[in-house]
Order: sequence, then structure tokens, then C-alpha cells
Amino acid sequence: MALSAFASGAPVHAQANSRAQESAANPSGWRANEDDYLLLQMKIKNFRLSYEVRGYQTDRGVCLDLADVVQSLDLPIRIDKKSRRATGWLFAEDQEITIDRSSNTVQKVNTGPAPLANDIYDTPEGWCVDTRALSRWFGVDFTPDLFNAAVKLESETELPFMQAIERRKRAERIRPSNVSFDLSQYPSSKMEYRNWRTPSVDVVADVEARKDSGLAGRVEFFAAGEALGASYTARISTDNQLRPQSVRVRAYRSDVEGGLLGPLDATDVAIGDVETVPGRLVGQTAVGRGAFVTNRPLNQTSRFSTTVLRGTLPSGWDAELYRNGQLIAFQGSRDDGRYEFIDIELFFGRNDFEVVLYGPQGQIRRDRSSVPVGASQIEPGQTYYWAGVVQDNRDLIQLEPITVRQAQLPQKWRWGTGVERGLSKRTSVGFGVHNLFRNEARHTYTEATLTHSLSFAQVELAAAHEFGGGVVTNLNTLGRVGNVNFGANARVFFGDFAGEFAENDIAYLGGVNFSTSLRMGRLSIPIQGGVTHAKRDNGESINGFNLITSIAAGRLSLSAQLRHEQDSGRPQNDNTEVTLIANRRWRDFRVRGNATFRANGPDKGLVSATVRVETDIGEDGALQGDFDYNSSNNEYRLTAGYTHRFEEFSLRGDAFVTSLGGVGAGIQAAFSLGPDPISGGVRVTHAKLARNGQAAVTVYRDDNGNERRDAGEPLLENIMVEAGLRSTDAVTGANGRAIVDELRPFQPVLVGIDESSLEDPFLAPSTKGIVVTPRPGVVAQVELAISPTGEIEGSLLSVTGTDQSGVRLQLINQRGAVQAETVSEFDGFFLFQRVPYGKYSLRISEEAANALDVKPALSLKDGRFVFTINREEDVIRFGPVKLISADAPDPPTSRPAGPVIAAANAK
Repeated sequence: MALSAFASGAPVHAQANSRAQESAANPSGWRANEDDYLLLQMKIKNFRLSYEVRGYQTDRGVCLDLADVVQSLDLPIRIDKKSRRATGWLFAEDQEITIDRSSNTVQKVNTGPAPLANDIYDTPEGWCVDTRALSRWFGVDFTPDLFNAAVKLESETELPFMQAIERRKRAERIRPSNVSFDLSQYPSSKMEYRNWRTPSVDVVADVEARKDSGLAGRVEFFAAGEALGASYTARISTDNQLRPQSVRVRAYRSDVEGGLLGPLDATDVAIGDVETVPGRLVGQTAVGRGAFVTNRPLNQTSRFSTTVLRGTLPSGWDAELYRNGQLIAFQGSRDDGRYEFIDIELFFGRNDFEVVLYGPQGQIRRDRSSVPVGASQIEPGQTYYWAGVVQDNRDLIQLEPITVRQAQLPQKWRWGTGVERGLSKRTSVGFGVHNLFRNEARHTYTEATLTHSLSFAQVELAAAHEFGGGVVTNLNTLGRVGNVNFGANARVFFGDFAGEFAENDIAYLGGVNFSTSLRMGRLSIPIQGGVTHAKRDNGESINGFNLITSIAAGRLSLSAQLRHEQDSGRPQNDNTEVTLIANRRWRDFRVRGNATFRANGPDKGLVSATVRVETDIGEDGALQGDFDYNSSNNEYRLTAGYTHRFEEFSLRGDAFVTSLGGVGAGIQAAFSLGPDPISGGVRVTHAKLARNGQAAVTVYRDDNGNERRDAGEPLLENIMVEAGLRSTDAVTGANGRAIVDELRPFQPVLVGIDESSLEDPFLAPSTKGIVVTPRPGVVAQVELAISPTGEIEGSLLSVTGTDQSGVRLQLINQRGAVQAETVSEFDGFFLFQRVPYGKYSLRISEEAANALDVKPALSLKDGRFVFTINREEDVIRFGPVKLISADAPDPPTSRPAGPVIAAANAK
């Protein structure tokens, strides 16, 4: 249950997205990396607070951003970074608190000053306070639960804060029960497709000299742009002799809102190198050259209980996979330029995935996605479809003979199509047809599914039929009871059925799995396990189990995975394997490693191991050391390298030696080329332009409040631009323009102004920002207005003329969106501060209007519903405003012409 913020009558002056201005190092020596922040949900009892908070894993535990905590708990605390003080009160007016960074003390009412010790860390977002210190200061236990991305608040006594929660419950009848961050409420900047947009190109060039093989070089180009009204990406790579090896091209159009191909209302249309959707029981997801179309949500490639994560992995990079904050898999660099995590198990409820990519020049890139499992998978009456044809494991253009590895993979054409329809909030059905090549023969299948969600679980019944073959049925369940996620599946084969998810001689198979988190003091240890059993037609059995656990303590992430399989009919398949994955920060060093051990078979013992140590040298340099072992040739390899990051490119030099006598050295350069939207021409940068989106932002002063730049309105410099929750390095120059790089493609993001960079307190952004949906390699044009501000005040009266407290009021701008909200105080007084110039109307929230049985729109004392704040009238005083009964006749002035009034009376 979401909980709306409760107004306490005192403003919160925290700047949640500001950058830390303090230059002093943190007392403990720990330093924050803005790429490593955590996004946590605040919970108390059965309530989930409206605003998420940011935090970090430090060397001592977990810290939370103080401004986010203040905003989430709606506390009247002012954080002043210039004076390095925070002052206000906690939950009640007599609980005053003062935090003084200069004297390194914290003081509460009736107590003397206490030392801060190492309780506060300086981070890119602001002041990050250790949860144990927050517990002492606030009188409420802050318990981080990183496994569930949450912070639990607990107290044995009925604190004022707990009483406020109960008041909120009672006030829900006149206050909204759910406050969400809805990007649809903000203006958007649409990018039309063009017949030509100059592409952005990412380049990685590698030259290596080895004692045994001489000089070798390799180049990889990745380009993204637009041509003939469609987006395209192209990857061109060479072999070690700089001979072109393959060309991978994908032409596509993607739109999160759909609308492509007319009546098909597609969200994704692609031709060239594509990826298909997996079947429930028949065909795996496939990549290769072909065509694909769907109206499903973008990047949705999951089956019922598993998902597949694929993406671009540049040469020399490796990838770690995190699920709900838990490190679960690792993948090294591959020749095909992709990372690929197949059949990753899903949990009931929230499944947040993060693929962290590490580059050889010290780059870190994050690909985040979410796969929910539960109710509302597909809305009632909504129909999803997909159709695709692809040639397995084959690039669009193959420029050299097929390698031995490629020849071992099937490179046959396959096709498939499927539909899914929501019958109700909890029930959906699906149907699909697949045609694929398997066991030297072509097979055609049909499959059907029925999915139903319960309050604690989701169940799927599926069946597939092979034409000329047999039938398979499957029952799958995912659920959650308390703190335990569970899954169970059972599959039975009838006749001669040959699919890609099981051998064709299997009679039945099944399994159960679980996932939970164990508390050991302040440490949370997630544990996952599963057991599988299968029976062949001849009576042979296959049994297996797996166990995964991980530890996230401070700056250490450690994962251990045990897998065992025993085949009674084929002992050569028996396998017991242990994999360890570690990621550790220690002072200025980052250590990452993985190792695989095998307990039986011809390659018994250590199979492979990798350890990488990195440390920064100044702001732009980094040292790196690698140790690798591979049992296939029983070779150890030691590599040392230095990387320097220039503004335009990154340059790395390294040398290596192996236990088999190999010696070599290499140089690698990485950079990107793209159009310069600020000064024209071409810009060169170390940022990945082709793989990510960009925004060119123009900031100007809007003196008349019309939200467009008119003649004479100046451009503003030294204004910091932010994207979503992420602060950026983009600061406007003398021409009022800045570039925001590395925006995640096809994920709408709010590009706005960091208010902490505004030196004039009487200026404010005209809007919270502009929503853009980035496309790879394409620059979005955004204009942001900064306006002088005014105030609006008044006193709200009930229908009978008494003071009306606790009612949420909304200020509506000329686009019909909510510009600001406030709550009337105990005497009915309300105040809107720092309101940008423009036209507005005022209303009470829909929930309050329905609960009080009154009209939502409010008028000035002269009967006007639309009013303007400008240079001549920058303070609007409503005076007493009396609510009007819902059944009272509308006054003549209640419906004047104009879009703002229509919006003010809309829901």
C-alpha cells in the first residue's frame, strides 16, 4: 500500500538531486562511485512509502541519502550545504535536531552535542548517513534489506511518526491513496524519424605483438543512425589480420507506445540481425539474420519462469549479472560481440536485473531491466502478438569462411508466431506455432497456454503438439509465502515429441526451487536452491540439484554456486561443479574474480579462473592487473596494463606473460564519433555514442512565462542538467547549451534542471523537465525554460464556512498538468511558493472532491478561474475560498473558454 506524503506545515528544503560540493574526503577513507548507488523502498509495518531513497554500501554497512530520507518521511528539516548544517525537527515540534558538519556534531533537544564520528559520507547526490546513525537520531530502527531492495522501519513505542501513519490511514478518504511518478504528466519531446541522420560510431582498435605469432591487429566498428525513415545499427569486425570478418546490420523502428505498421499497432519492427521470442515448450529464443515484428512491451523476451538477457558486448569487455541486487552470473568477452544469459530463473513479484559491463579501459556500463511476475501481466482485452523468421547463428553478411565453432551450430531457418490475450486482471491465454530444424529434420509444433494469478502465486498450464509426433504437457507455478519465493514444474511427454527444452527420449521431468534471505545480525544472506528429476523412456533417471548463495557486505559482493547432475544411464554426463564470483572494493582498489571447479570427469579440478585488480591513478588514469587460468591448455596468464582516459578517447597499453612461454604487448584505443549538435561538425568523445542516446539541451530565461523562447530572452550558462535520478556532468556553456550522453535507449527519461545550480533564489524551472525517449546514436533536441517566480496563498473554507484542513490542493498549468501540490493547514491556510510565471488554475484533488462531495475547481474572489503570474502580478492572494457543493448550480464564470479551465475540471 503506497503512502502519500503528509504535509507538516514546514517546507522541506532538501535538494535531493544536487551534487556534493564538499571537497573534503570522507573520514573513513571510503569514497562513493555514482554508478554504485542503490535505490531502496522505505517500508513500515504494512505500508510502503511513496518515495524511494538512494543509498550506498559503504565499508561499514549501508548509508542513505539524507535529503531522500527527509523527503520520504516528509520532515521539516532544512539542509544547507553552504553552511554545512541541517536543522529542523523530527516527527514533533519539540524534537529539534541540528547536524553541524563544520563542528562534526549532532545535537537533539535536551541533549548536548554528540560527535558525528564517521556517520556521514559525501556522495555525488549529497550527504549519505549510516543507517545506524539514522536509527539513533530518529528513534526508529532503519534496517536495510538489500535482497528485497528495501529499508524496513521499526519501533517498539508509538512514536509521533507512527501516529502520523495512522492519521494518514484515516485521511485516505480525502487524499490520494497512491502517488506515483507518472512521466505522462510532463511535456515530451518527440523525435520524428528522418530519411537520414548522420550516424554515431563507436570504435575499438587493438594491436598486439606476440613473440610466437608476430604482429596482429583487430578493429571493431559499431554504428547507429537513421536512414529512409528507420533506425539502424551495424557492427563490422575484423579478424586478427585486419581482414573484414562479418557485418551485422539491423534496421528497425521501435516505439514504447506502439502505433507502428498502422492496424498492427506494433512496438518493434526489425529486419536484418534479429532476436526471436521463445516458445513455452518448443523453441528457444534465437538470434541470426531474419525479420521480426511484435506489439509486446520492448525487450520482453521472458518465458513463464525464466528469461533471456542479451545485449552488445564490445571486444575485450566482460559482464556480471545481478538479480534483485544479487550477483548471480559472469560472462567474459566473446567473439560474436554479445553477452547472453540464458534461462535465468524468475521469482514471483519483482525481478530487477542489472548487467554490469566492464571495459578494458576501466569503463563501467549498466543495462537495467525488470520482469514482473504476477497479476496484470497483460491487461484484460489486450492482445499481444509476435512473428519472426530467422536463420540461426548467422550474421547478415558473412565475409569469411565459417569457422569450426560456427559449423557445429545449427544455421537453419526457423519461423514462429504467437498471440496472448488478457481475459481478466488475473487470467490470460496464449497460442503459438513454431517451425524449426532439429535432429537433421524439420518439425512443426503448436502450443497453447493458460495463465492465472493468485494473491501469492501464478500458475501456468501449457501443452504442445508436434505434427507427426507426440504431445507434451507442463504445469508451472511461481509464488511467494512470507520471505520465501518458490517454484515448481512438472512436464509429461506422450509419444515421440522432440523439442528444444528436453531430450526426445524423456518420459517426464519435474523440479522445485526456492529462494529466501536469511538474517544474521545486520547481514542479509540470500539463498537459492532447486532439485530436478527426469525419467527416460527406458527407465534411466537424471537427478540434479543446485544451490546459490551470495553475500553483499559493505563493498564486497560474493556469490557461490553449486551444481550437481547424475545420469544413471550415461555416467559420462555426471557433473559436480562449483563457481565462485567476487567483486570487492578495498580503499582505492576494485577486485573482481571468478573461478570454476569440477569434482569429476577428465577435467577434474580447477577449470578456469580470472582475477582482475584495478585502481585509479589520478582522475584520468587507471592501473589494471589480470590473472587468468584455463585448464583446456593448462596455461596461466599474467597481464598488466595502464589506461588513460582523455576527453576524446581512452588509450590502454598492456603486456602479458604466460606459463607456456608466451610474451606479448598490446595497445588498444576506444573512442566514438558523432555529429556535434552544439557547434556543428563532428565530435570525438570517450562516451559510447552509438550504443546510447543523447540529448542536446538549451536553457533560456522565460521572462513572460509562455514556455517558449522569444526574442530578447537570454540563454543561461553554468546551469547543470540532470536526467531522471542521475546527475550528469552536463553544464551549459556561454551559448546556453549542453549535451547529456549515455541515455538508455527506448527508456523514457525526464531531462530537467538541477535546481542547486541556480544562484538566483527567485528563479525556478518552468517545468520539472521534458520527457525524451532516446534512440541509439540519435541526438534529441530539448529546450528548458527558467522563469522568475511568484507566490499563491489563500484560506480554504468548507461548504458551511469553517476552516477546512487536510485537503490536497493542486496548481494546474496551461498544459493541464499538475505544476505543484500542497495541503491546507489546520486553519485552512495554503501557500504555493516559487511558482514560475505563467497561466494557472486551482483545484482540489479528485479524491478530496469526491470525499467531501464538492466541486473540484476553485475561483478567485472576483470569480476568475484562470489567473496569471507575471512581472506585474507576482503574488496572488485568494483570500477566503469557500468550497461549493457538488449539486450546486455552476456560476456563469465557472466554465469560461480556454484549455486551462477544461484541464482544471478534468480528472
